[in-house]
Order: sequence, then C-alpha cells, then structure tokens
Amino acid sequence: MLSLLIPNLPTTEQLLPWLQRIDHAKWYTNFGPLIQEFESKLIKLFAPPSNIYLTTTSSGTTALELALLALNLPPNQVALLPAFTFPATATAIQRVGLRPLFTDIDKHNWLLTPDIARQVLQQMTFDIVVPVATFGCPQPVDEWDKFSEETGIPVLIDAAAAFGFQAIGQHCLVTFSFHATKPFGIGEGGLVVARSESLINRIRNLSNFGIDNGIIMQSGNNAKLSEYHAAVGLAQLERWTQIIESRQTIWQTYKKYLPILSPKLSWQNMPANTIPATLSIKLDNVDIAARMMNLEKCGIETRRWYYPPLYKQPAFSEIQLIAPDGSHYLTVTEKIADCLLGLPFHTYLKEDNIKYICNNLMLNIVIS
Repeated sequence: MLSLLIPNLPTTEQLLPWLQRIDHAKWYTNFGPLIQEFESKLIKLFAPPSNIYLTTTSSGTTALELALLALNLPPNQVALLPAFTFPATATAIQRVGLRPLFTDIDKHNWLLTPDIARQVLQQMTFDIVVPVATFGCPQPVDEWDKFSEETGIPVLIDAAAAFGFQAIGQHCLVTFSFHATKPFGIGEGGLVVARSESLINRIRNLSNFGIDNGIIMQSGNNAKLSEYHAAVGLAQLERWTQIIESRQTIWQTYKKYLPILSPKLSWQNMPANTIPATLSIKLDNVDIAARMMNLEKCGIETRRWYYPPLYKQPAFSEIQLIAPDGSHYLTVTEKIADCLLGLPFHTYLKEDNIKYICNNLMLNIVIS
C-alpha cells in the first residue's frame, strides 16, 4: 500500500545528542534550555527575523486557543472562520467562549480571503477573523494587515500546515502546528508568532496556567512544550533544508505527471514557491467514492480532506452560516468539498510511485 502520509522525523541516532543534553541538565519542562535554544533558532527562519517574537506550545490547537485568550475578547463575541478547515479551528474558538461564524472560501486558492471577509462584514458584524492557510497555502498577510487597520478587527491566521511558507505581518497573529504529519513535525507541538513582544509574553504565561511572576492575572492552561519535544525540534531543524528539498522534488514530480491527466482535473492555486502540506486534487464530474475504491484496489491510499464541511458535522451543525452575498449557502465550500481527492504526499515517495499513482488515476478517470 502506498500510504497517504508518512511522517519524516529524526532517527534515534540524530536525537541522541539532544537527549543526552536533557540527561545532563536534569531539566525536562517549564521553559528549559532546549526550549530556549529551539525558539531562538526558529526566529531565524522568519525573514526578516528582527522584531519577530514567538513562543512554543504543546500543540497547534493550544496555540490557537492561547492566542485567542491573549486577545482578551469578551465572551460570546463572533469569530469568522472558513467552514472548509480542520475541526481544531472551530473547537479552539468555542473553547475560549467565542461564537464561530462559518463563511465561504475563494474558488481558486480555497482560502477565506480579506475580500470575502469584507463582503461578509457588509452583511453582519464579527469581532475577530480566523483565516486558515488551507493545505499549507499561505495567507496574504499584507492584505490582512490592511483589513485589520481599516476595520479594527483582529486577525489570527491558522497556519497549522504552512510552516516555512507563511509570512508574518505587522498586526496579524499566526499559529503553526508541529504535529507529526506536518512538514515540520516533532510529534506534537505548536507555535505562535507575532510582532508584539507583550502579546507573545502573555501567551507564554497563559501556557503555564497564566502565572506571571507568581501571580495569575488570567486563567490559562498547561500547554508548554517539553524539553523532549524541543529535542526533536532541534534535530529536525538540522534536517529542515533536506526535508524542504525532498518535498519540492515530490511536488515537481506530481506536476510532471498530473497535467496530462484530464480536463476534469485541477488543483489549488498556490504561490509559485509554495509546497503543499498535503496534496488534494479537484476532480469535476467524477464519482470520488468510486475513484477511491479503485485506487485502493491498486494499493493507493487516498482521503477526502475536510469532508464533509464542518457545518455538516453534528458537533457544529448549529453554527450560523453566512456567504459573502448574505445568503446561508456556502456554494464554493460545497463544490470544493464534493470534488476533492487527497493523494499520497510524503518524502518517501519515489518517481515510479508517483507515476503509478497518476497512471491509475488517469485510467479510472478515462473509464468513467
């Protein structure tokens, strides 16, 4: 079976020097020396690194929750987000006492864009917007900065899968996930990045129950990243360039074989130098379930990402929908969700594997 995802994490040998440092220091959590080194090295990956502040968290979900808490929004205020996303985006909003409001996405890049947010704002008010870097496609931070300046509405970008490609704006808060299946995986972990040092310090305190110099000014959570996860992160940083190069090779190989398939096939419109975190292709007028069954018979694992959309999940069925035109039908989300098929995308794929995947996909489409 050609697996959909295979994490690419450091080996035991690559981890050993970092684990030995933990043994020597006898410091295992609570902002230890490896966490401090990991965070200082992460800052250097953002361009330019000056005036960038960040803090790690125990997961991408806690990164979202703590970032929302740090903004000190009153309870029950409305958070606009795309319905086409992973459930953590919505659950984080609910867990901090805000009310999610689902909206639609752009038909080309599959993102909740500033233009969509502006159109929604003409229909009804909301208090914060949480756009998502869908499948690793970076959000345009300059445009979101302008939106925030014009409206006074804070922007928190859920860039869970876009580490390495999502820029940091002047006003936007940005969160990332270091889950094992992400391109920069460490097992579990998250990151919050911003230009505001005071805001990041507040989030760091909130990750330690809200303790600030022995006083709890705001109730937080135990959401710190351990020294062991920092050890994996530091080992992963030594491999990051190699991982990016490998993923670029996989992406280019797919593009070599995918364009020849069929007029029925397309994919997400991403910036030229971006590599998707997962590969979803759009198949128009094709029976997706049948394609998945046929590919499975060929030993190819597939998945329908973000299907069905969140508003069709029982846990979120009561959340209000608002389209850019003011209606309550998310046309693009419905269309995209019905047509997407996720293909294997990881660094263990060889060119022959990708050719085999694409050839079988083409055969199935031709037969249909």
